[in-house]
Amino acid sequence: MKEIIYGIHTIEKLLYSSPKRFIKVFIFKNRNDLKFKNIINNFNRNNILIKFCNKFFLNKKINKLNHQGIIAEIYKLKKYSEKNIYNILKNIKKPLLLILDCITDPRNLGSCIRNAYAAGVNIIIIPKKNSAKLSSLVKKVSCGACENIFIISVINLSRTLIFLKQMNITIIGTTHKTNNILYNVNFNIPLALVFGSEDKGLRKLTTKICNKLISIPIKGNISSLNVSVATGIVLFEVIRQRFYL
Repeated sequence: MKEIIYGIHTIEKLLYSSPKRFIKVFIFKNRNDLKFKNIINNFNRNNILIKFCNKFFLNKKINKLNHQGIIAEIYKLKKYSEKNIYNILKNIKKPLLLILDCITDPRNLGSCIRNAYAAGVNIIIIPKKNSAKLSSLVKKVSCGACENIFIISVINLSRTLIFLKQMNITIIGTTHKTNNILYNVNFNIPLALVFGSEDKGLRKLTTKICNKLISIPIKGNISSLNVSVATGIVLFEVIRQRFYL
């Protein structure tokens, strides 16, 4: 099975980490800047087929998305399911998971995945329904992070959260409906952070399953932050507590 990815950073990151996943690359023939010359040299060193194309061909191939003059066909990664969660986590002393409960905007999802990879998250879990798919746009926004982190889609998110609790992982949900701010909470434990949808936040059942709820203090006259901003704030507080205290 193959899929399409596009954009300079996404392709560059994958070329660095997994060159054998490339089938062929389509490059805008009129780009001859140093960055593209270096990318082309790296493709040649890895014996990856390059096809030089006009802009019309590239636009048509991905429906006029912002490809930045480069598109690649790659082999799909193996898909992981909830059955794999235990084996991924069993030897990790203090696992960190990111649970994204019904994030429907692909740009937000891509940004959350990028934050998670930067913060050393072990697994990202998303529901199969009512969530943005791992599209080429999500992968572009994540700047290659999608290819380097376990992302698992589950049929029943509540059941998965209960399973994580049985593994002694503390489930902490984020909401503006609590006064328990994140700076008062210990994150130096086996942990799963849960973030809700852009418009409605955490679902009721998800909220009930959480061990704790936290909020991000906001001084301006707004009720909540963009979900990708919120994930970044909380994840890097986890890093601060785990590595810099």
